[in-house]
Amino acid sequence: MATQIIANVNVLAQTLEDTNYLVSQNQVRQLRIPGDLIIGDGATPEIKHTPKRNVVAVVGASYSSVTVQIANLLRLFRIVQVSPAATNADLSDKSRFEYFARTVPSDNYQARAMIDIARHFNWTYVSLVYSADEYGELGADAFKKEARRVNICIAIEERISMKKDALTESVDNLVKKLQPENKKIGARVVVLFVGTEYVPDLMERTSERMRRIALATPHNRKPKRIIWLASEAWDRNNEAYTVGTRRLSAEGAIVLMLESQRVPSFEEYYLSLHPGTEKFERNKWLRELWEHKFNCEFDLPPDSTVNRCEAQRQSKDNFSPDDKIQFVIEAVYAIAHALHAMKKDVCANDTIETSWITRYAKPPEVCAAMRHIDGDQFYNKYLLNVKFQDLVGKKVHFSPQGDGPAHYTILNYQPSATKTRASDSDRGDYVEVGSWSEVRLKLNESLMFWNMEGEDGETPISVCSEDCKLGYKKQLIKADEICCWACSKCELYEYLANETTCVDCGEGWWPTDNRTACYDLSKTKLMHMEWNSLYSIIPIVISCVGILCTLVVIAIYIYYNETPIVKASGRELSYILLVSMIMCYAMTFVLVSPPTSLVCAIKRTGIGFAFSCLYAAMFVKTNRIYRIFSQATRSAQRPNCISPMSQIMLTALMAGPQLFGTLIWLFIVPPGVRHIYPARDQVVLTCNVPDHHFLYSLAYDGGLIVMCTVYAIKTRKVPENYNETKFIGFSMYTTCVIWCSWIFFFFGTGGDFQIQTTSLCISISMSANVALVCIFSQKLWIILFKKHKNVRKQEGEYILRKSFRNSSHRSTMRAHDDGQVATQYTALLADQRRRNSRKSSSQPSPSITSTAQDTFL
Repeated sequence: MATQIIANVNVLAQTLEDTNYLVSQNQVRQLRIPGDLIIGDGATPEIKHTPKRNVVAVVGASYSSVTVQIANLLRLFRIVQVSPAATNADLSDKSRFEYFARTVPSDNYQARAMIDIARHFNWTYVSLVYSADEYGELGADAFKKEARRVNICIAIEERISMKKDALTESVDNLVKKLQPENKKIGARVVVLFVGTEYVPDLMERTSERMRRIALATPHNRKPKRIIWLASEAWDRNNEAYTVGTRRLSAEGAIVLMLESQRVPSFEEYYLSLHPGTEKFERNKWLRELWEHKFNCEFDLPPDSTVNRCEAQRQSKDNFSPDDKIQFVIEAVYAIAHALHAMKKDVCANDTIETSWITRYAKPPEVCAAMRHIDGDQFYNKYLLNVKFQDLVGKKVHFSPQGDGPAHYTILNYQPSATKTRASDSDRGDYVEVGSWSEVRLKLNESLMFWNMEGEDGETPISVCSEDCKLGYKKQLIKADEICCWACSKCELYEYLANETTCVDCGEGWWPTDNRTACYDLSKTKLMHMEWNSLYSIIPIVISCVGILCTLVVIAIYIYYNETPIVKASGRELSYILLVSMIMCYAMTFVLVSPPTSLVCAIKRTGIGFAFSCLYAAMFVKTNRIYRIFSQATRSAQRPNCISPMSQIMLTALMAGPQLFGTLIWLFIVPPGVRHIYPARDQVVLTCNVPDHHFLYSLAYDGGLIVMCTVYAIKTRKVPENYNETKFIGFSMYTTCVIWCSWIFFFFGTGGDFQIQTTSLCISISMSANVALVCIFSQKLWIILFKKHKNVRKQEGEYILRKSFRNSSHRSTMRAHDDGQVATQYTALLADQRRRNSRKSSSQPSPSITSTAQDTFL
């Protein structure tokens, strides 16, 4: 039975070239309305009785608008309709069109194909033109829905009609969206969902507008032109699209076409048809087709001058079959395969086709079950489930919505290229550049028009705004417009969480080179003092020089340890001072070392303890001199605690609180390291105690400095030959200036840890240098260059012995004892004061002066 149906319908399906109206009109004539309808007022129509159905299915129509009308009618009688060309997306709605199917995909797939092409070329800003009919509006709706899904923006929508003024205005609006010629951005791509009849006028108006633009464009700049992205309604065989100047506006158009191939068996059969033959005359539609195609008439009188159809033949040379022929054949075959499958189910015992004798004995008849076909059962159980291979090897099937498989061929209109470049397609000026299916998009960009000879070879840009440079975010101009933006610079420490958001990496983190993530600075750029850095070399050199000089002084003192000047200066306190200075110099090496727990512990303990030893010894010296002179003015009694051991004990008592307090501090806050962030792009490894806490630990040393300075001031009027405190005073004054300057410098360097550390090292070394120079330089000068002063004179010894006999409170005199020297010096001052009073003289005698100097210094 399927063979008989195919034989009777095949010619109808295959002779639709230039006869779309036959599909929509002649096929409707085949319908016979079965039965009488009972239609009440406002009630649902009911069939009075169920007669024999002569029509099971209808093939057609081509235009979506006609197909919708036919489908609305056929659904009332549950008759199946299969269209070979209607792509209206609404026809997939089974609540409205229960018995409709088609061998072509719906416009929803076409919209998806257009979106995939736009995304492939990164066209995110396009214009949309659609015709004022059902095809255009539904196609535009499908495109807008898909565009929103993938963030493609529509620059402007133009709903066009055939009115000249309205069409011209629409074209002007499209051209405006191209943007100025000196900018790359703009909506160059225009999506077309228009009927065939709209395209010629649209191309005409566009060519006129582009010609005016070309005249106004400088010769050294090529004007922009619109790139059309057209739906399958663009007819590649319609010469009206590209005739004359329209070719310039159509050039470069990217056109979707339902993937189809020429059917050789159909072409052979069709070319064999001509009036007068049995194959031609048995199909009454062919007469109507001939009259329409050749503009002729049949059965004219012999003397008529009108073109006769009997003489017309379809030649092979000018034969160009319609692209939808394949889909018409698939529609007929689908119905035939569905009927065949149904017959196997409901007529299982029918032996007509299995017995060759009965098959050709009489015309075949269908079984009784096939004479009353239920459209709903036939559509859902059989038609939607057919699967077969058509005449060109394509696999045909239907989706649950009744749509055919989605396959499109992508063409590019290149009238100039096809004359110089061979093409594998047979589509004239249209070059096949790719294909699209539901699973993939395939494009050969090398065949696109911008890669033609004479073009720039760059993919056209159709965007609203250019991509922002690295480190810039997109600042949307409108909240609902995601394709147009201004570029706003992110901070250096921010990374791009997405195209519109800059996020702070956080302290200790820095954005990667591509600004898409952050990395830990402590693992790659951790900063601390380096031994080979200039910031470390300078203070190390100063410290080394200071240590060397101090060691030289210690060596000289040891060598001249028994000389009067070394003894008179207080050997024990002098050695304490010199060792304290070495400790101060050594702190530079601690400060420039990479921080560790041990280094931090030494730093917190060593600096304060070195200073406390240094200034405690100076304080004991100044205090000792002050008490000696102060006591001498009141009585000849020896001051307490001026012996060497007493001086050492006092120094230890003065330095002890600093060391004890630091140890308690280390116990409460154990030493460790931490990261600090002086700048967003810096991570510095430092000790876990803040700098201001470190300054608190030096407060006690500051108190010792102040007290030394106070006693230095109090003893400033001691006669010059006895005044060692004058040099201690110079040392204290200079030290105060150094540390006051350092405090302002430390907090004024903007948190540069290298400068701060270097300044601290230099300040500590300078404090030791000042003490070393002020206190020991004069003594070293006498020891090395004024050796005649470094002796004990006889006159001085006689006066000292006489002073000792006159002092009744003294018991014995111990030789070479510094404490006894101080007692002798006190008695000497009292004796000298009495002699000066008797003689009324204001100047000391030379012998006394010389002896006192030798004794004290």
